[in-house]
Amino acid sequence: MHKHVRSAIRMSSMELPDENEKSYSSASTSPCPSPHTNNQNHLNPPGKRVLPPNNLYVVLYNFEARHPDELDLKAGYKVTVIDKSEKDWWKGKCLGGRAGYFPSAYVMRVESGQKTLQVTRNLQLADQTTLLRDQIVIQVGEEMDGVAMVRCAADVRSADHTGKEGDVLYKEILCPLKYLQEV
Repeated sequence: MHKHVRSAIRMSSMELPDENEKSYSSASTSPCPSPHTNNQNHLNPPGKRVLPPNNLYVVLYNFEARHPDELDLKAGYKVTVIDKSEKDWWKGKCLGGRAGYFPSAYVMRVESGQKTLQVTRNLQLADQTTLLRDQIVIQVGEEMDGVAMVRCAADVRSADHTGKEGDVLYKEILCPLKYLQEV
């Protein structure tokens, strides 16, 4: 990438006011119905496809468990996905070892060598993409002159996305790293 392009991206990014703004990752309820039933055998039913432990995902949004078989999640946490057999609810395991269900649309896959970052303030990027304070993004490219390619969740109502991971539409955009911190 040419130096003048990176410089233009850095210069065209604009800080947005964030007073009284609700955090992008603040607690929300899932749009998906819970797989919760009174039968506890559904945690490991026979015949379910269990995935290897290298399926590492980052939590994009806070999620408060409503049933004992669900996981409480905070934006920025890492989860190993162990069962994707249900479309809307996946089973995962947190770092502490607790396992349970969570909405599949609340996580994005993290590949080896990628960094999980949190936006430090509201930001309008050159392509009219808005990143909100506390939003979780993944650095997918090398840093050059203070700018790097990041992957962020895209608005589901928008056709402006570059890919899809499970139920999460995402886009990859160049962003100044001075507005991001590692989580």
